[in-house]
Amino acid sequence: MPSVTARNLPPSAFAPVMATGIVSQALAADGARRLSDALLAVAVVVYGGLLAGLVWRVARYPGEVAADLRDPGRLFGFFTFVAGSDVLAVRLASGPWRAAAVALPAMAVPVCAVLLGCVARLAYRLGAGGMVRRADGTWFLCVVGLQSTVLAVAALAPGRARPAEAFGWAAGVLLYAAVATVVAGRLTRFGIRPRELAPPYWITMGACAISLLAGARLAHQGLGTPHPGPVLRVVLLALWGWATCLLPPLLAAGVWRHLVHRVPLGYEPAFWTIVFPTGMYAVSTAALGETEGIRRLVALGHVAAWVALGMWALVAAGLTHARRPRPTGANSGQKPGQEK
Repeated sequence: MPSVTARNLPPSAFAPVMATGIVSQALAADGARRLSDALLAVAVVVYGGLLAGLVWRVARYPGEVAADLRDPGRLFGFFTFVAGSDVLAVRLASGPWRAAAVALPAMAVPVCAVLLGCVARLAYRLGAGGMVRRADGTWFLCVVGLQSTVLAVAALAPGRARPAEAFGWAAGVLLYAAVATVVAGRLTRFGIRPRELAPPYWITMGACAISLLAGARLAHQGLGTPHPGPVLRVVLLALWGWATCLLPPLLAAGVWRHLVHRVPLGYEPAFWTIVFPTGMYAVSTAALGETEGIRRLVALGHVAAWVALGMWALVAAGLTHARRPRPTGANSGQKPGQEK
């Protein structure tokens, strides 16, 4: 991979891996094995290329990476590496590639710990006022990274959940509440312009959905206690309810941005942050339905999986179109001698 490509690799580059991996999981849960395996193959290939680029960038340009880790607008993007690695680990854990699945969180967990330390340092440096002023939807990626780690560890060591996993899940839920408070403070205090209301705000729902999924799977394993009790069930149902309630305002925000204020609608890498929450909502809804024995939720999750696949196809088509070379000269319809 050319060094110029690696040098310009954005911190959130692994968002397509997150999105493709979770849609693969959603389709596998609905029994669409061939489609699921095809998406898994795509995710693995993309992950391999991005990992090579990230390693090159860290080794060749450590100063620039360090600067990104201090930048509130770029730090949280690195959690896409953690989540992408863990999502693939969960998908590979039950197949013949278990050894690779074990290696993925072995890389991701230490990175997640370092990134959370950077977030804590950032919060200390900015203070409450600075955090409210700078917060946006990408900040929820720290919740996604933490909860994806819980999911990966649980998937690689099935059976009874351990207290450490339960603690990680609870910490993720509390972290979600903290980030939501900061982001809500930014929206109410400073408002937001149409161009700023970008697709990453969908991670608000995706972070809630992955918290639901981690809790549902740990609950299925006992959550480290003999009797989890009704409190856990209330928390899981509340998470699902909140994720569901977020869908209408997120859809309305897109209408407000693109139809009312006419922000041009074209491919941008951030659209993968819409695909991932949709796929995560599908998987978590089905998982909650299985845990609670609610068949309608299972069916809803399976329907949402195909919606997520449709969104994945649209974004992938947009990426393909954006990368297509633009015709020039005679092939562009431009008259000879005419200049733009």
